Amino acid sequence: MPNRFLRYGEQKYPITREAEARLDRALDSVYATGGSGHQWLSLYADSATPCRLLIATGVPISIETEFAPDDF
Repeated sequence: MPNRFLRYGEQKYPITREAEARLDRALDSVYATGGSGHQWLSLYADSATPCRLLIATGVPISIETEFAPDDF
């Protein structure tokens, strides 16, 4: 199974499908006409490791997939 990561600026964070869905909703809110322009996203909502990212226009964000050698 491939590993998925959120690249946020120069940082890279592991991301789950559930967190990716929350990211999509945050991006929709930020970029919507009349949207807030920014929104905080808790990447690991149910974890003891808090990680909040500011989702805002102009911040480079991408989802990357890394395949393990077993995936081929």
